[in-house]
Amino acid sequence: MVQYGVGYADAKDIAMTVFRENFSKLSKEAHRVAFERAEEFTANYLSELHNREPKAIANLEDPGVQSDILEAQSGFAKSGHRDLGEILVDILVDRTARTERSTASLTLSAALSTAQKLTSPHFAALSSLFALKQLRAVGATRPDQIYAHFSNYLSPMRDDMKALSSSDVQYLAGLGCLTISIGSNPVHATLQTTYPGLFCAGMDISSAPSDLSGSAEDGPESVARRFKDTPAIMRTLRDPSKFQVAAVDKEGLSALLARTGLTEYDDILQRTLTARPMDGDLIISEIREFSSSLGDVIDAYNIRDLPNCSNTAIGTAIGHANIRKVTSGAFTAALDVWIS
Repeated sequence: MVQYGVGYADAKDIAMTVFRENFSKLSKEAHRVAFERAEEFTANYLSELHNREPKAIANLEDPGVQSDILEAQSGFAKSGHRDLGEILVDILVDRTARTERSTASLTLSAALSTAQKLTSPHFAALSSLFALKQLRAVGATRPDQIYAHFSNYLSPMRDDMKALSSSDVQYLAGLGCLTISIGSNPVHATLQTTYPGLFCAGMDISSAPSDLSGSAEDGPESVARRFKDTPAIMRTLRDPSKFQVAAVDKEGLSALLARTGLTEYDDILQRTLTARPMDGDLIISEIREFSSSLGDVIDAYNIRDLPNCSNTAIGTAIGHANIRKVTSGAFTAALDVWIS
């Protein structure tokens, strides 16, 4: 086994010594319970650290890291709540890997403290915002793949989302986990914007003129008719009598045009890609048909005005950790993608 200056036994001793010295004033029974919980937490933390960030074990000698270990140990020792313990472990492993004073390390330190003030519905709200507004289903080419992507992350949180209240959302804003704005970005609008090619109503080109001026006034039906015999246009996914741009999103379209020598038409085809979005109610109906559990989550998300909200960096860190928890580690995307 490779050692990096601090071994497992040394790391456990460091972590428990810090805890023991700070909890020595508790009554005998309270100290026993707290110490047992701290030992359990520390064992889980070191195991996860060894699996995900083995080289970071040397950072346990860093004063800032030790302070955050104590913060996480204390949070679990006081509550003993298993879900909270898992989330704190996840955040603490990410924090231990960073000794520099940076936005990421400061965010993770704040998240360790803030997470202790949250309940399961709070965690679910932050994870729902994270999944629906910050995650992308990379490589998806069909709507059902998008729905499966969301269902994997959100369906396990159905009961917690249904228990969420408007007061919970205000509470999260007060703690600095999310911001509430006037503008709304409902689920269907997010899907239409992120994956326009998968949520397109299609274009009937039967009566559209085929001549184009090249200006913004050219209608999408005319563009589709002009390019229907090229790789840029295909039959619409839900209605083969109609046509749409043959790309999932803007990036995919640009790549397609580069491969097929149609780059000079990028502007006009990009406009056409987003020109005929699918009806929002139909999108939600499709989601419910795919998964009733996911549909329940979306309903709760909409009822509590989460479409008007966005995660802060702290909310992102907590929502990210909770998704890792509810998926039993199947979600592996590094936090650095969103917080660096």
